[in-house]
Amino acid sequence: MAHPITTSPHHQVTRFSSGARVAAGATLVYALLTLVMTWPLATGLARVLPSDHGDNLLNAWILGWGAESLVGMLTGASSFRDWWDAPIFHPSPLALAYSEHLFAPVLQVLPVYLATDNLILGYNLLFLSTFVLSGLGTYLLVTDLTGSRAAGFVAGLFYAFVPYRINQLSHLQILSSQWMPFALYGFRRYLATRRWQPLAGGSAALVMQHLSCGYYLLFFAPIVPAFVLAEMTRRGLLRDRRVWLSLAGAAAVVGACTLPFLLPYTELRALDGFERSIHEIRGFSPDLYGYLTAPSALWFWGSRLQLAPKPEGDLFLGAVPMLLGLGALALAGADARRAASTGAEEPRGRWIIRGLLALAALAALALVVLTVSGPVRGSVFGLSFRMTDGGRPLLLLAGAGAALIALSARVRTGARAFLGAPGVMAWAFLLFAVAMSLGPTPMRGGERLVGLEIYAWFVDYVPGFDGLRVPGRYAMIAALFLAMAAGAPLAWLARRGRAGLVAVGVLGALFLVEAAAMPIEINRLWGSGRYRDAPVVLPGPEAPPVYRHLAGLPRDRVVLELPFGDTGWDLRAVYYASVHRLPLVNGYSGGFPEGYAQRMMTLAYLPTAPAPAWASILDSGATHIVVHTQAYWGDRIDRVRAFLEANGAVLEHDFDGDLLYRVDR
Repeated sequence: MAHPITTSPHHQVTRFSSGARVAAGATLVYALLTLVMTWPLATGLARVLPSDHGDNLLNAWILGWGAESLVGMLTGASSFRDWWDAPIFHPSPLALAYSEHLFAPVLQVLPVYLATDNLILGYNLLFLSTFVLSGLGTYLLVTDLTGSRAAGFVAGLFYAFVPYRINQLSHLQILSSQWMPFALYGFRRYLATRRWQPLAGGSAALVMQHLSCGYYLLFFAPIVPAFVLAEMTRRGLLRDRRVWLSLAGAAAVVGACTLPFLLPYTELRALDGFERSIHEIRGFSPDLYGYLTAPSALWFWGSRLQLAPKPEGDLFLGAVPMLLGLGALALAGADARRAASTGAEEPRGRWIIRGLLALAALAALALVVLTVSGPVRGSVFGLSFRMTDGGRPLLLLAGAGAALIALSARVRTGARAFLGAPGVMAWAFLLFAVAMSLGPTPMRGGERLVGLEIYAWFVDYVPGFDGLRVPGRYAMIAALFLAMAAGAPLAWLARRGRAGLVAVGVLGALFLVEAAAMPIEINRLWGSGRYRDAPVVLPGPEAPPVYRHLAGLPRDRVVLELPFGDTGWDLRAVYYASVHRLPLVNGYSGGFPEGYAQRMMTLAYLPTAPAPAWASILDSGATHIVVHTQAYWGDRIDRVRAFLEANGAVLEHDFDGDLLYRVDR
């Protein structure tokens, strides 16, 4: 097949330079909008954290531990295995594998961390980059799909600032979905040009996505090959041996880069059987009406759109992109009708064709009604009917469609035009992502959606799915394909002259208004009420004196912090472990080692159950205990001190209320 670009090399270079300048300008605008949409984070990049002092403290520590370990691996001071045996949950092995490893973000943050030793600054720059790169990747992909830069830019807004992100601001790994559009763009450009550079770029983006978030590694895995196959079919490349060999090579490279990061999770599972129960997965599975449930922080929709609120259940993707996505289907339908009108239909088959079309339309309408409003019961001309699930309408639609394609050349022509439309392909992946996001037992308005249990099959038969507890995070993949679908009507408008371009700009501005949630929350503390809230954390160079003192101790010392088992104080202890870099008995993660819950219970009641509490401390291997006196209410701190000193712990220092005890063995 001939190369599609026939212009001169000089023209190609000029065209590439022009495209690069426009992409750079788009990136700058995305960056400025990111600062606005995440205000006031920009005013304290080196000192405050977005959202709360929850998972982002854990992720900040993972970034610091990863950066130190990467330097150690490069210099030969440590190994790849040492990285997984992270110094929290001491003495449990493979502590890092209880959460995301964030290796790709570590690569991104490494220069900043080495230059500043400020995890907060590095974390915030990564946080902001997820918005900017998401916009840029979608801009490139949709511009390539539609040929319209204006459509690509606004579609980039839809993905970069999708409202679903608002309640994920403390989950860096979930925000790190920016590599998906780059991967699809690279593979699509390869199939268009058959050049190795886009294939290498798409493969590298896919590796970066795999190493950014375990959820997307599994969730995006079935989509990439399906997308590539759809593009190959559309371009007539299914019999091109060279393309197959190139793609197989790329898949092998991606697999080889990903596999080493999967093995520790497999080892941990064999070690303690770590997995999520089906009950837990169902508890974090959203309702279909979650797509009409907005994060409460949104200016406009926050109080207006609350159809099915539940944890991890607010999946609203924006009214503007949703309406434009429906417009993509309308455009594809109009194109299909025009294509079908060019052929002549046999007169004797006309009424059969019309009857089948009416039957297919009724079946499609029944599917929509069942999905939106639930089971339907009624009567027509005295005849009762009921529809309780979508199985029969779906079979009826499939049968009528197959008969139409078999009987009518015009329908075949129209179907090819409809299915070949980029917006329709995006809708196919969008619907798959929505169905998967509903989890193993899909629900709509509290009622079960029979026939959509796709996720349950993946949990049963695909390794790793039973270790993920939040199917709703498929919403970010749905957001990407909704942005792609919305690109078609945006491009249609952009081709309508100046008025059309103005309309595209207005739609982009309306979306930013409906996605606005400024000022975003900053430095919200986690507290259980059992203890006083842990103080706001500081950059490493300004860490409390006790942690700077611990940093000077021999590397074989082990730290335990009290209170133990309180989420806020444990997260603070984990974060400051990046300062002293000693093994830490405390920990926090997506899962916990076997026996850790028992240690939490034992140490929570150490003054009233002293014998088992002291035995647990000795069993942990702790050589030093940090007691935060400001954490305790009333006279509880006096009882904690009496307990430690009665068991032979020696007070070495008092750092303004942070007491450092030595455990003599």
